Amino acid sequence: MSEGAMMEDAMSNMEIEHKFLVDGQFDCHDWADACRALEPDNEKELRVVDTYYVPPSDETWIYRHRFDAEIQQLTVKSRGGDTQVRTEINLDLNGIDQSSKVAAFLSALHIDENHEVVKQIHVFDFPDCEVVHYTAQCGNRTVSCVEFEAVGAKNIEEALRVLDRYESALGFDSEQRSKINLFDLLVR
Repeated sequence: MSEGAMMEDAMSNMEIEHKFLVDGQFDCHDWADACRALEPDNEKELRVVDTYYVPPSDETWIYRHRFDAEIQQLTVKSRGGDTQVRTEINLDLNGIDQSSKVAAFLSALHIDENHEVVKQIHVFDFPDCEVVHYTAQCGNRTVSCVEFEAVGAKNIEEALRVLDRYESALGFDSEQRSKINLFDLLVR
């Protein structure tokens, strides 16, 4: 495999994003209008159910089963430290909700602790970035965030330039981003 192909393969298993916590003063309508002004390829709103599975003795990884109207995935994500660049490996699952099979599979690996996070998301898809506002709830905790995720970048530096371009256009300062993953914001 060529060096370029290896880098592309490694990038396909990375998530490069910035998350910004927003409060009740955040104007979703103005934000959506500003996103539309950038001429996205697609806009959608979805309800997403994420069940996070926590390994009993390894805080460096977390598993997520995602199910919504468009996708179903089992994901392993690196955990801890700055979330700007982290491992994210997605396995696409087909068909009906496979929550019980995912739970059984992970239980066989001795991963039983789980937490359901329900998100209402508003997504703008651009060729090189996904811009999302969501409100997420787990138990009695709720957070609202705006996330910028670079897609299709050939390397980390290119991805960070993409994030900077969209954040600047929408009035966000990367110095103000959260470095904590969603699970830890809601559960820990």
